[in-house]
Amino acid sequence: MDLGFLTVPLTMAAMAFGFAVVTDTQSVVIDKITLPPAVASAANGYTPEVVLKHLADEMHEIEHQAQSRAEARQLQLSGHKGAVAVLADFMKVTPLMRVAQETAGLIPFRFTGDIIVSGKDLQMVLRGHGSHQKAKHIVVRVPQDQLDKLIRLTAYEAMRMIDPYIVAAYQFRKDFKTRDYSQTLEIIQSELSDPDKATSPNRKWLYNLWGMVLYQQADRVGAIEKFQAALAIDPNFASPMLNWGVVLTRQGHNQEAIERFRSVIGNRKSDASTATVAATYSEWGFAQALLGQYEQAFAKFRQAAATDPGFADVYASWAEVLSALGRADEAAAMTDRSVKLAPSEVIYTENLVGPVQNLPATASVIN
Repeated sequence: MDLGFLTVPLTMAAMAFGFAVVTDTQSVVIDKITLPPAVASAANGYTPEVVLKHLADEMHEIEHQAQSRAEARQLQLSGHKGAVAVLADFMKVTPLMRVAQETAGLIPFRFTGDIIVSGKDLQMVLRGHGSHQKAKHIVVRVPQDQLDKLIRLTAYEAMRMIDPYIVAAYQFRKDFKTRDYSQTLEIIQSELSDPDKATSPNRKWLYNLWGMVLYQQADRVGAIEKFQAALAIDPNFASPMLNWGVVLTRQGHNQEAIERFRSVIGNRKSDASTATVAATYSEWGFAQALLGQYEQAFAKFRQAAATDPGFADVYASWAEVLSALGRADEAAAMTDRSVKLAPSEVIYTENLVGPVQNLPATASVIN
């Protein structure tokens, strides 16, 4: 099993913090999972420590598959200690030190849990809370022979407690394949309607993702409204500005779209990642091509490629324009670059580019 996501944080040199599931915004400690001996025996030797590690693994996988906000931090186990040794170190930390850690915000989320037999089912009761939050209980039930499923479903609910946007982005990837976005929308709308989360930093991300869902459902006006809602929360938020421009291009409003792209690039306070900047240059170039400004378009494509040499989508757009201009050999070369760079599956959960643009444009490149 890959334990790259488990770490003893080095914030304070002498302290061991135990298992930490590291997301892009949070560090999460799972203190303990209890497991009845009979269940452990029936589950091919699963121990509480093994269940704990599998739970952490599933939580990390959800974040990894979400591909949201920023790349997951790649952390290693401290030194050459095994996972069980790390857990043993953590259990030796005094209660007073634990209080100090939590007060300092070094353990934003903590979980403990129990697996019990309930009739013919297994039930996981996971207790979790943030440093300044009331404890919440997660209860999941499955048939007794489905311990792996129990762990997987519990990880999903735990991650939803930690960072609902991560789970919404993960669900969006799954729903993209079926084109049924009801589960993604349930998470988004539930979080945005919760009065206790009116100031949550997740809100702008959730509105941005909601806009992407509406675009997939062919509601371009509604999509723009959600991107605008995200920008009303944070005017420097690059992704909804880029996404707004993408939708405008698909509506044939290319000059207006270019103004949105120019705002992304020109905003010095923007939070734009390298991928977002590259995507912006690429979309800007495509909009210029739709206006017949081909040399300017190619210049923007070159800027996109220079910003992020691994950004496959710019070469696909470049190839499309070249093909429309009758430059078949050059188009084929660009397509080949795109195919070689593109991973087997790329679905963005921040920026409405690449495969997520599955709706046809209202305008086309004209030679």
